[in-house]
Amino acid sequence: MKENIDDTTWGLIAKHLDNELNNQEKVQLAQWLDEATENRKELKNAEKIWHLSDQREQRLFDTDYGWDAMKKRMDKSSQRKPFIKGLSLRYAMGIAASIILLAVISFTIYWIVGNTQYVNVVAENQKITKPIVLPDGSRVFLNAHSSLRYPKAFRSKTRNVELTGEAFFEVTKNPQQPFIIQTEKARVKVLGTTFNVLAYNKSDSVQVLVETGVVELSSRLTASAIRLTPGNTGVYYTQSNQLVLNKISDVNTIAWKTNVLVFRNANLDYVVQTLKKTFAQPISIEDGRLKNCRLNADFKNRDLGNILEAIKETLNLTVKKTDNGYVLTGPGC
Repeated sequence: MKENIDDTTWGLIAKHLDNELNNQEKVQLAQWLDEATENRKELKNAEKIWHLSDQREQRLFDTDYGWDAMKKRMDKSSQRKPFIKGLSLRYAMGIAASIILLAVISFTIYWIVGNTQYVNVVAENQKITKPIVLPDGSRVFLNAHSSLRYPKAFRSKTRNVELTGEAFFEVTKNPQQPFIIQTEKARVKVLGTTFNVLAYNKSDSVQVLVETGVVELSSRLTASAIRLTPGNTGVYYTQSNQLVLNKISDVNTIAWKTNVLVFRNANLDYVVQTLKKTFAQPISIEDGRLKNCRLNADFKNRDLGNILEAIKETLNLTVKKTDNGYVLTGPGC
């Protein structure tokens, strides 16, 4: 164990793994991470060990109890093994902390495997039309190429779920037990609200659109976070580690869930990109000149074939169905 990690810092790391840091502690941990590149490596190592437990919602351990036990072990070890007296206190603390941490993690893994069961829901090429009802009554609508993992019972201080891809959440309000969504690079924390989360692993950003309530979007690397209210979209850019707050400007962002599409003087390129995302189907424009054709139309509860037929008639196009999806051709506008 590296000497630059003292017992106070280990306490912060433990709380970080258990999502129990307050704002002041988040700042302290962020400052420690900025002190040296090695510190970030140490945190990643701790997270990897914690991930072996295959669950992040249970409390890692009681920090005060852990350190008390560690000190008692040090006292006994110093009586039985004189060579420890020759070590620096910091180094000895590091060794003891390592033993305590590994022991607690081993116990946690054993306890979790025996007491917690999980549900994994995967939407492959199509979205799941029926809502997924969680143990607390919250509902989740899962888009195509997405997956959701949650426990069969929320037993800890927080209601933790894991998301890859895109989902719309209707969270049951419970101020005593915050609802937390873990994605690969970011974390979303709420009390009770409706919102959309877009967090595909290969994307360079995580986006959260709030319909009702208040949502907190934060990076999993630092203590930075932004609060989102209705009408706001929060974006976390994974490459630059930046959080940006925007006003909602595109009503079609959650069309995959609402089944409502609105196009106002929209160019065909935007229309096609929106349809691809909404229906999870490949669509392309054969002639680049067609991309600037303009469309004014509203579609509600219409399937993709019906919408493409309407676009075909409106813009004087031809729609070809191939093994690779749909292709738009023709003289156009």
